[in-house]
Amino acid sequence: MAKKNIKQPTIITLTLPDSESDERHGTLLIARGDLAHVRQFAYASLSDLTAILKDGVMALSVVEAEPPVITELPLSAAAPVSSKKSAQPPAPAEPTVDIPLKKGKKTVKISHLKLTGGETDAAAYRQAVQLAAILIDGKLWDGEKPIRIPDVYALAKKMKHLTARDMALFALEDFVQVGESTEGDEPPAAAEDGEPPALEASVSPVISTNGASEAAASL
Repeated sequence: MAKKNIKQPTIITLTLPDSESDERHGTLLIARGDLAHVRQFAYASLSDLTAILKDGVMALSVVEAEPPVITELPLSAAAPVSSKKSAQPPAPAEPTVDIPLKKGKKTVKISHLKLTGGETDAAAYRQAVQLAAILIDGKLWDGEKPIRIPDVYALAKKMKHLTARDMALFALEDFVQVGESTEGDEPPAAAEDGEPPALEASVSPVISTNGASEAAASL
């Protein structure tokens, strides 16, 4: 004797929260087997629930007629359990800036090229990068030690007519402050007429055409 197919029972869950307003809200869940339909609704009186239940049953029938296809995700392989503590993630690398040189470029840490005069605009930092390129091409700075520029625009005026070859007459400290920031850093005092102070070249012997030794002229 063939057994009859036993249909799954229909389970209806009706949730009606208390509400003091004229229009109340509820939630209807109708499930049969592995399929279900859920909806939220508004009703004014209990007599409205009959139509809501009827609509819910019809909606479940539509789902049963064309069940959704759910693709099962493959189970991820369980990670091996290690008795050792997980390694700490590496610390984020410090941001860098590329300084274009006459030959190639030099990558420098952001903290190694600081503007301490309060300039925050992009134009000031672009100017600082250009000045740093002159210092590197002139062999005064290797980009490995921190330098600080108290006034980038004043420094640009000082270095306006200097070339990389002229840098041999100066020391790095003639242009910038070297090392980590310290309290009491002061930009060089400007001349009374508002012009940036002149840079004095390092005195070095120069052989003249008549054989006499004379000091290099100040810039």
